[in-house]
Amino acid sequence: MPQKRRMTLSDVAEVAQVSEMTVSRVLRDKGVVSKRTQQKVQEVIERIGYVQNKLAGSLAENRSNQVAVIIPSLTNNIFTEVMTGITSELERVEYHAVVGVSDYDLNKEESLIVSMMSWRPAAIIVSNAVHTERATNILRNTDIPVVEIMSLSAAPIDINIGINHRKAAHDLAQYVISKGYRRFGFLGWNERDIAAAERFSEIQSVIHQHGHEFLPPDPYDSPPNFLRGKEGLKGMLQDNPKLDAVFFPNDTTAIGGMIHCIESGIDIPGDVAIAGFSGLAVGQNMPLRLTTIQTKRFETGQLAASEIIRRLNGRSGIACHDMGYVLLGGQTT
Repeated sequence: MPQKRRMTLSDVAEVAQVSEMTVSRVLRDKGVVSKRTQQKVQEVIERIGYVQNKLAGSLAENRSNQVAVIIPSLTNNIFTEVMTGITSELERVEYHAVVGVSDYDLNKEESLIVSMMSWRPAAIIVSNAVHTERATNILRNTDIPVVEIMSLSAAPIDINIGINHRKAAHDLAQYVISKGYRRFGFLGWNERDIAAAERFSEIQSVIHQHGHEFLPPDPYDSPPNFLRGKEGLKGMLQDNPKLDAVFFPNDTTAIGGMIHCIESGIDIPGDVAIAGFSGLAVGQNMPLRLTTIQTKRFETGQLAASEIIRRLNGRSGIACHDMGYVLLGGQTT
């Protein structure tokens, strides 16, 4: 991979055809600069992915031992395992992760990228393969390793580690359908969760291809936790008592649904089948083992950190890693 260099204030000035002093004034919001020139400079900054350097003097030339990591949630258990994999590998070589939480919001992710990159991290890990235009420009034009994790991308920025969510959802849907169920529901997801939205879209497509009934979800903007799964399934079955199988966006909500069934005397899978996604250990140690897709969270984080260390040591690596998945046919379907 050709060595890239950071975009500098001089680059902004050259593209905008103004002086470096003018760019500096715009960035500091001090001095007299026309609104037209301010707008022109800001447009160039966003287009070329320039991030202001907040480190002064000789520190700006040194490589930090901090790795920026942006995850979408602290309440979703899968990211705890991802972070454990990242930190365990980084700490071996005395690097440290600095974490930001985007709440599945691409604009918030952009703000975190701008903030973190201004402090010149050694590398950056983002748990997403879709970004705003400005965030993409910043990541594409930086000279540090960039790792996109969790989802595979058709056009990775640098290093990409994840799974094909549509293929995993397709396999899960085909498996549940093969058990003889005909009336399906999908308990909603955080509507900003792009990977969960992809899985829903694929499950819906497979069910429709088989000509079965499908209740579309009601996307929600709340943590995908036990309570959401418990209350969500309760309401769904009250409104649609003939449902015989329900897909959940993750194992945590699926376990909440299982708890509702146990408390209400609803037989699993006789009255309703339940399928999750992620393969959490708790789901495999419930009274009934959960049908789900098992993903490699710890290994994903560990590999992301390993690729960063490899790149920082001057060795190139594979740009794209498909971590694969395992369909766990449990006792809930």
